[in-house]
Amino acid sequence: MAILVGIDEAGYGPHLGPLVVAAAAVRLPTPGFPDPNLWGGLRGHVRKRPRGTSSRVVICDSKDAYAARGPAPLERATLGFLAACGSAPETLSALLETTCVPSADGEARRAAAGPWQRPAALILPLHEETGAVASAADHLARGLARLGGRCERLWINAAPATRFNRLVRATGNKAAALFALAADLLGAVHRRWPDETIHVTMDRHGGRRYYAELLAQAFPMEQVSTIDESPGLSLYSLPRTGSRARLAEMRLTIMNRCEQFSLATALASMAAKYVRELHMHQLNAYFRLRVPGLRPTAGYGRDAWRFLEAIADVRRTEGVPDAALLRCR
Repeated sequence: MAILVGIDEAGYGPHLGPLVVAAAAVRLPTPGFPDPNLWGGLRGHVRKRPRGTSSRVVICDSKDAYAARGPAPLERATLGFLAACGSAPETLSALLETTCVPSADGEARRAAAGPWQRPAALILPLHEETGAVASAADHLARGLARLGGRCERLWINAAPATRFNRLVRATGNKAAALFALAADLLGAVHRRWPDETIHVTMDRHGGRRYYAELLAQAFPMEQVSTIDESPGLSLYSLPRTGSRARLAEMRLTIMNRCEQFSLATALASMAAKYVRELHMHQLNAYFRLRVPGLRPTAGYGRDAWRFLEAIADVRRTEGVPDAALLRCR
């Protein structure tokens, strides 16, 4: 048996809202490193195209899913996967608690510094019927069982503006802050299955090609081996020191558009985008109650500045500092 893990992020580019990194893990009956392209093996239960009316679960790049159908397919895939893992969070607070990962900066469980952040009050599912989530869980469980596998674990590492800004200051730049969040997830994976073969697939961070030094810093007790650092692929191996299984190894495949190549990475992409959308839902709802006619924002580009200007009076009245909303990068 082996573990396939996909890691991806959502919200790297906006001015407002959290940067969220997620990791999704499945167990497969594979003697070596699992092939991450599971769409063919899960045919009949999972589909890669977001359009259409099939009951199969959409698992694809979160941007494609969101552009076609909004947040509903993100919610169905994320909550369906969690249900197949044996977890059914009924609020955002429960979702974050269920998927929380220990973090190097010690802030993964700390609430964002903002009065709009009330995760216990956000009831899930928000966009889908509970029956649709149950159907997704059944498809995922039966599809993987047909391959001899099962859903294992979902982790979420979210950095709202306050945490994001602290990470940027501590690491020196936005790309390093993103890797720090991903490294928390890699550490959780590494600890969770110390004696098993693991294949981690991850999207490249802003086109970065070389990760060996960053991995060595994240895993100082392990011997990180570089297998390939070509223009299209970065590949590393981490044999686990002290593992009871002598051949246990964690392999890390990093490539552009990894969510097209790895179903687990596509699922992580959808989970990260879903959690970011839930945070933005709370942010928009809070200020729209206080500013009549306020248009919601996704937090990107000029629209973020439009939103900040529109809520300026409310922020001054309620003492909400810029740092609670606005990223430094």
